[in-house]
Amino acid sequence: MRGAVIYLVRHGESEWNVVRRTQGQSPHPRLTDTGRAQARTAARAMLADIGPAAVEEIVSSDLVRATQTAELIAKMLGAPVRVDPRLREQSLGTLEGLSYDESYAAASALDWSDPEMRPGGGESVREVAARMSAALGVLPPDVITVVVSHGDAIRTALLAHTGQQLGTAWLEVPNGSVAVLDGSAPVRWLPVDAPVSPR
Repeated sequence: MRGAVIYLVRHGESEWNVVRRTQGQSPHPRLTDTGRAQARTAARAMLADIGPAAVEEIVSSDLVRATQTAELIAKMLGAPVRVDPRLREQSLGTLEGLSYDESYAAASALDWSDPEMRPGGGESVREVAARMSAALGVLPPDVITVVVSHGDAIRTALLAHTGQQLGTAWLEVPNGSVAVLDGSAPVRWLPVDAPVSPR
């Protein structure tokens, strides 16, 4: 039996990614056609990497763009979907719903290197790291699990996993990307050829 393996998938492109609107924990933005294609491509990449092994389950954030991604992946991997709200994106408080330009302007004076800073009165990266760690920490050992989450949440989880200081490093997590946590091995990224969008 191979050790526990976690495939961390960022949801596909959403309607708000396209119009450059800050999402945070906004629940309703849906996937675009590109986002659905990204989910299917991520599933194919995981199937190629997993080989004949079976995925135990798919655990998803409860936000629509994540659950839609998880459902598309589930159809291809043949695994059940479970929802865990701890996998949500970072809460960005009053910044949510603003255009990117508006939210960048509103947050320009904030110290983004401070892991305790709560943008828009939302959630700090320290808090995101704690809940992501809690969600990933209860996944069963010795099985393969797919986790569908969000860009900032995955970035924070990976930085915490690799021991990097929160708030001081940047890690690009495109829509539809897949990071692999495989025991004590370094984080590994699957080659995913679907169109990607940066945020």
